[in-house]
Amino acid sequence: MELIYGNNYGAFYKVFDAPNNECRLQLIVDTIGIFMSETDLSHFLNIIQDSDKPCMCANCNGGKCNKIWCTNPLVDICLKVTEPILEEMEDLVKGTQFVLGMDDTLRKYKIN
Repeated sequence: MELIYGNNYGAFYKVFDAPNNECRLQLIVDTIGIFMSETDLSHFLNIIQDSDKPCMCANCNGGKCNKIWCTNPLVDICLKVTEPILEEMEDLVKGTQFVLGMDDTLRKYKIN
């Protein structure tokens, strides 16, 4: 594993021997590791950014939701969040995307 980006909340690593070839990123928060693809990472960012919108479920009743739900065919993930945690999570995802895209950007503009 190689650290891509980290902050006070967690870290993203590039996994070289991932169980699923498409999911080569791993989010580590506390003692939990979640494998993701780069597509999953973008989707996760959308969910984080949408958490500012009012939630219309029976529990929230139009207020801000204190959970982030992610689903895929294999697993459902629910993370309890606060405003500071959401900010850290957004930084974590955006920082990871920045680092992942940096090599392509440098190549595009022929910067060594």
